[in-house]
Amino acid sequence: MNKIKDELAKRDRIRQQVLQIRNTGEVNMFDVENVKRLAYYYNCHDLIDYLTTDRAGYINLILTGKFN
Repeated sequence: MNKIKDELAKRDRIRQQVLQIRNTGEVNMFDVENVKRLAYYYNCHDLIDYLTTDRAGYINLILTGKFN
């Protein structure tokens, strides 16, 4: 049960970090390398991990607002 809660909490953090980067207006959200650069700058570690391990999932999140 804790594993499910941890995963849901991580997804919520990733979603919040995506919004944080988007709200800066500094980068096109499809420009993954620059999103990653800003994520480093803003200490968005969950987003960095997500971009590194599941780029297709990230694109799906940007397009649909949903995780795979």
